[in-house]
Amino acid sequence: MEDEMHRVVGIDLGTTYSAVAAYHADDYAPKILADPEREGAAAVAMPSVVRLDTATGMLVVGHDAKDAISEGPGAEGTLVEIKREMGAVFDEQLLERFGARGIYQVGDPVRARLGDEWLRPQEISALVLMKMKRIAERSLGGEIHDAVVTVPAYFMERQKKATEEAALLAGLYPRQLIPEPTAAAIAYGVDRAESERQVYLVFDLGGGTFDVSIIETREDEIEVIATAGDQRLGGGDFDDVVAEWIVRELGDALPEDVQPLQIKAAAEAAKRELSLRSATTVDLGGGTRALELDRDTFETLIQPILDRSLKQVDEALKFARSAKGVLPEHVNAVLLVGGSTRIPQVKRMLLNHFDRDEGFVRGDANPDTLVARGAAIVANRFEASPAFDLASRPTAERSADEQDYAVTLITEHTLGVGVQDGELSMLIPRGTKIPARQVRTYTNPDQAPRIEAVIYQGEDKYVYNNTLVGTIHLDDIERRPQGYHEFEVEFSLDVNGLLGVQVTHTNTGREYQATFDQSTTIGKLDELAERRAALVRLFATDGQPGAGMPTVGQQRVGSAEFTVPAPVAATVPGPVTAEVPAPAGTGLPGPVAPGSTGPAATGSPGPVAAGLPDPAAGLPDPVAAGVPGPVAATAPASVPAQGAAPSAGGDAGIDPAVVPAEYRRMVKKALRAGRDGQASPALTAALGAFWDAVRAGADEDTLDELADGLEDEL
Repeated sequence: MEDEMHRVVGIDLGTTYSAVAAYHADDYAPKILADPEREGAAAVAMPSVVRLDTATGMLVVGHDAKDAISEGPGAEGTLVEIKREMGAVFDEQLLERFGARGIYQVGDPVRARLGDEWLRPQEISALVLMKMKRIAERSLGGEIHDAVVTVPAYFMERQKKATEEAALLAGLYPRQLIPEPTAAAIAYGVDRAESERQVYLVFDLGGGTFDVSIIETREDEIEVIATAGDQRLGGGDFDDVVAEWIVRELGDALPEDVQPLQIKAAAEAAKRELSLRSATTVDLGGGTRALELDRDTFETLIQPILDRSLKQVDEALKFARSAKGVLPEHVNAVLLVGGSTRIPQVKRMLLNHFDRDEGFVRGDANPDTLVARGAAIVANRFEASPAFDLASRPTAERSADEQDYAVTLITEHTLGVGVQDGELSMLIPRGTKIPARQVRTYTNPDQAPRIEAVIYQGEDKYVYNNTLVGTIHLDDIERRPQGYHEFEVEFSLDVNGLLGVQVTHTNTGREYQATFDQSTTIGKLDELAERRAALVRLFATDGQPGAGMPTVGQQRVGSAEFTVPAPVAATVPGPVTAEVPAPAGTGLPGPVAPGSTGPAATGSPGPVAAGLPDPAAGLPDPVAAGVPGPVAATAPASVPAQGAAPSAGGDAGIDPAVVPAEYRRMVKKALRAGRDGQASPALTAALGAFWDAVRAGADEDTLDELADGLEDEL
């Protein structure tokens, strides 16, 4: 046990590799916590790879999961780069990638198959965080309950929310979500900058995401003044273009039984070699012809990807100029972060772009550990919690002499609400210092029983070119003439960039019970506890049978008890199988995208609309459901969305868009319960009876009575 190490850790939850660090009180410095089961570089950076072993039914996280990829059949059931899908919804490409076509639809929250379950990205990331937590606990001795977790600077609100949920599912209080470039800059030592202003550009090229941040320091202040980035640009893309080159070069000589992940693993190994040498050999084994790849060819292959990174550098500089008057010549240094910056071409490109001398681009620290070390420095601000309970959120900070700096963060994306004509009405603009708040007033349309306000993030004029954050529902409103009710809605972004909503009924001065739906989050406390219990049971099988496994029997997750059964071997199908039955025993239809205009999935593959949906599909009608003008909102129309029609076949064709607006959210919740395998037979029967009444055109009293019965079962 190392008592001098602070017990709130910093975790770099990376797309391809993750690391954990803690602050050393005696040395006044962060230290990487090495995996005691590994040696050398493998001990300090763990692959963010998860798989379920097809032979034993055991979970495998980290190096062993990644090593299995090169073994051919071991690649089945392996999940990589899941961080890219945090807070994402399915499009056609992702449906294909995850073998989810016919199971889920465009617009549904992304899930990936692990064994017999479809897990959310935050659940899979929670398994990686559990491994980081275990490494920290073995290094420090005793339990760890708190962490500062890093996120890409350009993550949107729902991606950050998914990260927060991943930490909670792993049994860690996320004391702060801090941007990766900011954490890295702190690790570089910019918190000890001299009294004169310094400006740094942090170039963070990781395995799956790219961020650029411009940071200004003066004495004890660190202020982020501009960010830009590409959430699908990183070392994994370099691996992909090399893998494509391998396939082209081998042509018909490529064995049919070689898995795509095997080729990508060989491409990654070649990339690493070419960071050190001028040429390397690519050998897939099994008698396949070996290929020679030189650095010049490699650099030609990746140059279009690097060009994309320069566009983001220029975007950040442009915003810094408009926001703070910072010009390119004001930048004192470029700080390199992320393993992909080891590629010599990266530094050369940046020196040419800025037309500066060699020392201008700094790469004098280990790019794999910078982010975790910076997170550990920030983590030293917080008091460690004695225990973990999902129902509580600790807030205590330490008052240590070495904490003599302050960090100011900004919101990276404009937050707004959809209004008439599908336009975005700005609430909190990009670049606003956080925490931040904005208040907007909404009024009722004539005789409407509810109001909806749809929240987006992005910089485009129109909502369909931005990212949906969620929908605020004001339900059970007394039917009155238009403008009778006024609701003051406060939107707030906390220091993590997470959105909070508080509603006050100004007619009475009382707080109003509104709901804020985000389809990509788990949300409710009981559901989080349920999913955490399931993940704890799954993680108990990680590694060798019996290693680190909790005692079979009653265990606790916070204040909730659950049973840990003995491990049971599971059969894991291939990762791209599309035909998967609906959750057993539910009787409910398969997953239906909220607001979807396509047919419902019924447990067997069905038609899926080709291409992306119409920009307005799935969005409330801009006049009927949006906000007509900046201070008023109207209720959604109680008519089907364009093109929406219930499918034949009873409850298998339930379409929420056809359900009257006042019942729609309840129906979506019931459908979601069926999709997640959490519906009782009574809930199934109640939903079927309600849907039959809707299709039959039942009167309002009948629907109210059936809706009450359905609500009782939820």
